[in-house]
Amino acid sequence: MKNIITALTVLFISLSVFSQETFEDLLIIKADADWEKLIKHSERYTNKSSSDKEPVPYYFLAYGLYKISFQAERGDEYKGAYKDAFTAIGKMLRYDKTGEVQEKYSEFINELKLSLLEIIQNETDNEEYRRAFGWTMRLYKFGRDYVPALYLEGALRSRNNDQSTARIKWEEANTLVKDQKIGDWSEADQKLLMLGLYQSAKALKDLRQPDKAKEMMDIGAPYFEEDKRWEANYDDIVN
Repeated sequence: MKNIITALTVLFISLSVFSQETFEDLLIIKADADWEKLIKHSERYTNKSSSDKEPVPYYFLAYGLYKISFQAERGDEYKGAYKDAFTAIGKMLRYDKTGEVQEKYSEFINELKLSLLEIIQNETDNEEYRRAFGWTMRLYKFGRDYVPALYLEGALRSRNNDQSTARIKWEEANTLVKDQKIGDWSEADQKLLMLGLYQSAKALKDLRQPDKAKEMMDIGAPYFEEDKRWEANYDDIVN
C-alpha cells in the first residue's frame, strides 16, 4: 500500500511539473532571431487548450510578429504582421492577471507604443486624420481605459465631424486622468498623452473654442513644460 501511495505521489508531482509550461523553447528561438519559427512555435501554445490563456506565449508571438514586420522579404501571411503584433500583445495583457508579465516585458511594450506614436504623429502632421484614426484604435489593445487613446480618439472623432462622440471620449479621458500619476508613466505613455492633448486642443481651437483648447493643454502643462516639443505646441494653441 505504501508503495502505491508513493508511486501516485511521484506521478502527481510529475504531471504538475509537466503542466507548468516554462516556454524556454520560445526564449531560445527568440535568441536565434528566427522570427517565423518563433511565430509558429508561439502559435502552438496559443492554439493549445492547456496554454491558450497563458500570457507569456502571446508576448513571444507579438515579438516575432513585430520583428518580422520589418523584413521586406517576408511571406504573404505576414503582410499584416505589424497590426497582428498589437492583437497578440492585447491578449497577453488580458491574460496577465497579476501584471507580472507586463512588468517583465515592459521595455518591449514601450517599444510597440513608441512605434505607433511615430505613425500617428506622422499621419496627424500630414492631416491624414482618417488614417490616424485607424492606427489610434490599435492603442486600445493596451486597455479600454487607456487615457492617451481616449484623447486621441476624441481629437480624431472631432476631425471626422463626429463631435458628440468626441465630447464623450474627452469626458471619459478627463475623468480618468484625474487619478493618474502621470509623472510615473513611461516615456511612451507620456509622449502619447502629449500628442493626444495637443491634437485635442488643436481640434477645439479650430472649432473656435480657444478656452477649452487651453484647458486641454493645461492638463499636461505641469508635467511637460520642460519638453521643447510640448512648449512649441502649447504656444501654438495658447498664443
